[in-house]
Amino acid sequence: MATASKRLTRKQLREPDWFQVGLEHAVEYFNEHKALVFSALAAIVILLAALWGWQQFKETQNVAASQEFTKALALYQNQKYNEAIAAFEKVQAFRWSRYSVLAHIYLANSYLTTHQLEKALSAAERSVVATKPDSLYRQIALVTRAETEEQMKQCKGAIEHFAEAEKITGALQSRATLGKARCAEQIGDIKTAVQAYKDYLKDNPGSPMALKVTELEAKSSSPAVRK
Repeated sequence: MATASKRLTRKQLREPDWFQVGLEHAVEYFNEHKALVFSALAAIVILLAALWGWQQFKETQNVAASQEFTKALALYQNQKYNEAIAAFEKVQAFRWSRYSVLAHIYLANSYLTTHQLEKALSAAERSVVATKPDSLYRQIALVTRAETEEQMKQCKGAIEHFAEAEKITGALQSRATLGKARCAEQIGDIKTAVQAYKDYLKDNPGSPMALKVTELEAKSSSPAVRK
């Protein structure tokens, strides 16, 4: 059976519509605060324009930096390290580009290869700061810094940075472990060196470093060392 529609009472018919009331209040507020409303709208437009401009600026930097980085990388791969250094320095000028971080790393390695150790260390330190924690780039930067410190006979700092790089899962994990072992051995920390060599052998069984472990363990158990 059809249900009769509910009829509105006269009182309900006289009541104002909620949408109409809300619209009237909005118009009233706008009329009373025109300057404030227009100022807020202008601020939003300026903010959106600034964000768009910033994104465009970054994209322009990335395109230009990409071109310069490609040239620098080709020089580096062809072992033209001095020319690569100048080219990577150009890439660094695009400081808001993602390629500038890579330029720090390659610049540090270029300096290291050409035995410019002070410059290599400075570039490596910048690359550590510029890279994200626990990333492969951070691992590369830490290993580069540690290997530079190792060549500068700063083994205590090198061990610290090799150990930090070793904690990051990545392609240079074993290299960091081996570097820590070398440096520990150089400063006479036989216990740390032996453990590091053993850790290295876990991922590299059959390595000649097994002979190094035997040698160091024999050395540490000799009466002269125990004294």
